[in-house]
This record gives sequence, C-alpha cells and structure tokens, in this order.
Amino acid sequence: MADEHGKATQSAVRERNLTTALQLVLSGDGLATRAAIARRTGLTSATVSSLLAGLIADGLVIEGRLAESTGGKRATTLRVDAEHNVLLSVIVQPGLVRGAVVDLLGDVVTTVAHRTTATATLDDVRTVVRRLAGATTARVAAVGIQVPGIADGDLIRESVQLGWIDVDLGRELAGIVSAPVRLVNDADAEAIADYSLSDEFGANQLFVSLSTGVGAAVIVDGVVLAGASHRAGEIGHVPVLFGDDAPVCACGNRGCLEEVVSVTSLLGLPHGADLEAVDVAALAALPDSRERIAAGARALARALLMVGAALDVPNIVLGGAAPKLGADFIGHVRAEAARHPVRAAMPLSFRYAKTALEQPFRGAAQYALQSTLGVSWAR
Repeated sequence: MADEHGKATQSAVRERNLTTALQLVLSGDGLATRAAIARRTGLTSATVSSLLAGLIADGLVIEGRLAESTGGKRATTLRVDAEHNVLLSVIVQPGLVRGAVVDLLGDVVTTVAHRTTATATLDDVRTVVRRLAGATTARVAAVGIQVPGIADGDLIRESVQLGWIDVDLGRELAGIVSAPVRLVNDADAEAIADYSLSDEFGANQLFVSLSTGVGAAVIVDGVVLAGASHRAGEIGHVPVLFGDDAPVCACGNRGCLEEVVSVTSLLGLPHGADLEAVDVAALAALPDSRERIAAGARALARALLMVGAALDVPNIVLGGAAPKLGADFIGHVRAEAARHPVRAAMPLSFRYAKTALEQPFRGAAQYALQSTLGVSWAR
C-alpha cells in the first residue's frame, strides 16, 4: 500500500509539474527555454528536460529557433503547437448557435453560425459542433460550450431560456468529437474572458451579463465561484417588481430581474430575440427604449447594491450585449447606485466588459483549456 501511495504521489507531482511547464511555455510567447523554466520552477535541468520531452511527445509543445546568446551555448526556444492543437468554442443562445475553432494561443481560426427558427435544440448544437470539427484537421483538445443556464459537470441542470433540464451534452455529442466536452454558464464564460484580459478591477469583481437573459458571475481572488449547487450568480429570476401589474417572465413568475433588465426587455423585443440580428444601439436611442432603459437601470442598480454589500465585491462589470446600450445605460446605473449609498459597504464601481463583443468565443475556449490542460491565457 505504501508503494502504491508513493507512486500515486509521484504521479500527482509530475502532473502538476507538467502543467506548470506547459503554462510557462504558453505564457512565454515563443521565448521560453528549458533553462528559464528550470530557474522559474526551481526544478533540476534533468527534470525540466524530462517534462518538456513528455509535452513534445504529446504534441503540445514544439521547439523553435535558437534564443539570443547570453555568453554560452544558445538555448532552443519552446512554444505551444498552436497549429496542430485547437479548441472548439460554442455559444448557445435561444435563436442562435455559433462557434469557432480557436487555437491554443486564443486566436480564432474560423467561425460558424447557425440561426434557429425556434429555441435552439440539441440538433442545432450538434450541427455547429459537426461543422466546426469538419473545418479543422488539427487535433481537438477540448470542446467548450457556453449556455444560458446552470452547468454542473457534464449536465445542463436547467436552462429557462432553452427549456432544457438535466441535459447531458457530452453524451449528446458522442460520435462527433472524441475530445472532452466542458460546459460553462454564459455569464461565467464572459467573466473568465474579461478577467483574463483586464486587471483593471483586480481579483474581486461581479460580472453581470445582460442579453436575452440576465446572469452573473462572482470572481473572488481571481476564481469564479460555483456555489453549493453550481448556481452562484443565478440572479435573473429574482423578483424586483411586485404586484399584479409586474411583467410576467418566461419562467412563469412576475417581476423577475430578467424581465426588467435583459437587453431584449429594455428594447421592447420579444423573449429570445436574436440580438445579433438587430442594431441594439439604434433601438436604444428610440424614445420608448430610453424610458425603459432608465427604469431598468434603476432596478438593476438597486439589486446590485444588495449583492455587492453581501459579497463585499464592489466592482461591477456589465457584459453581454449591455455595452451596445451605450453611455446612457451605465450612467443611469451609476447615478442610481450613488443616490443610495450603503453604510458600512464599499461604494460600487461600474464599467462595461471589454471582451464579450470583440472576442465572444474566448470565454468558453479559456474554460475548456483550463479544465482540460490546466493552463490559462490570463497574464
């Protein structure tokens, strides 16, 4: 038993060291060397060489050009083999399923989009994954799928927007790809992408995604919190308006935050409308929309005062399609939060997300990369 425990411990240590070495190669932008990795990790040169030999044999790392001379023999640089290893990143929305082939450096190789005539189905997801898999000859390391709902391991526990309950997407995609399928909530994915590229708000922030629905992700000390049942951030169906005149939500309740401040609601669009097919900024400028936007911003700010105080996370990032609403919306949110300071709590700071619109596939790809290979694009 002692020998078995020792072997298990040695294996765990080697796996951890392999992950560290791969992360240093990935972060090295093609300039990493065996000697530099040995210095950074404190491992012996022989150990580092063994680790890199394993990563090269696995096809994840390749040798590059010779590094600049430092007086002795020129070292050989190392880089990840982005050409022959890719990730598939898929975003599932009620009226649109889209995806991208993303290389190991985070660069998008190709994209596909599949508009649905009704709420997206499993067949729609299969169609996109099949098209992505057929669009690359590289090895697929992992598939990241971003969904508006509760992701728990291989299951979508519930998605009100999609009407899915306990859907095993990994099983549903069997036979199309052999790579592991990693599921991630849409707000979590957007938060991961934004955080990996921006440290403006530091390691503690609340990411709120406003699109066809409303969701949030809580980042504490750089880690997205899952919660006891993987439901942290599910604020979309918390009632914020009450009474018989409160709007009816798709979930069946009245006055849900999602029914008040989702971008579709703010613009007066039907539930599940394809926001990629409309000019959000132009619609937001219409008089009726401006009135809804002001009222929705007030409701959102009041809800976030409670959340921010409860979590002691005063930095709020607004993502999804919210940045397309422009300066007026976030200005109303800031003004309402300032009008109601919470004693003994930090005042809230707000900014729009920087990556959701420009790099929509980054979050699911980053999640898949970290879940499968243990490495990250975050600096």
